[in-house]
Amino acid sequence: MKTTQRLPILLAFAFFTLVGFATQAQDIITMRNGEQVKARNIEIEGTIVKYKKFESPEGATYSKYTKDVAKITYENGDVEEFAQKDTGSNFNVVGRNLVGYNYFDLSTLNFSFIYERVLTEDNAVSLYIPVRIGFAQSSSYLERPNNYGAGLGIFVYPFGQGKISYYTGPMFMYSNRQVYMDYYDPITGQNISTEEDHNHVSAYVMNGFKLNFNQNLGINFSLGLGFLMDNDFVEDPNGYNYYDQTIFHALGEISLFYRFK
Repeated sequence: MKTTQRLPILLAFAFFTLVGFATQAQDIITMRNGEQVKARNIEIEGTIVKYKKFESPEGATYSKYTKDVAKITYENGDVEEFAQKDTGSNFNVVGRNLVGYNYFDLSTLNFSFIYERVLTEDNAVSLYIPVRIGFAQSSSYLERPNNYGAGLGIFVYPFGQGKISYYTGPMFMYSNRQVYMDYYDPITGQNISTEEDHNHVSAYVMNGFKLNFNQNLGINFSLGLGFLMDNDFVEDPNGYNYYDQTIFHALGEISLFYRFK
């Protein structure tokens, strides 16, 4: 009788013991930013750590770069630590949002603000959004000075991000610009000069690099080369246009940025 009464207690004890063991029987991946990932079936292939989530062992396989992993604590208690490669400063980028102001654009008579969002966990791809507001006058030394514009770029950091980071990628922009046009008036026999606001689209291949002073502040240098096209271009039937519909164009940036999570 006593044995019969003890049986449910023993079964419950065994059940909770097994549950506790199963809960602990997991690998822990500790990232350099402090994040911990519960994992199973960990495989290390070169610079990639592949694993399945502990909660879904039959689910998708996930990956992390070893440079972003601090250590792996296995279920048996073994710990595998990953030394961080020395890039000259052992700098690790944490913030994935950047805002900046382009001081170089003052030379082209623009106020320029930039927002950049890092899209991937390895900091290899980002979305770049510039906004430009022009303040040039009609007597400006610029050709087709900008009134306002905004763009969208996709940047790739082929070597990752560290103290110094190189990036490249395409960028597309829309802008409204002042165009100075000369038309020939056959009645008066004179050239007529006009100033018009035309819509433009442009495309560039950007190359640049960032210098991070610390986790929050840095400076960005970039140069983009491409083409600028006037969507409101009208051909003078008398052939006296003094500008082209599409021209080679360049963009430069020297900006101070602030990085945050």
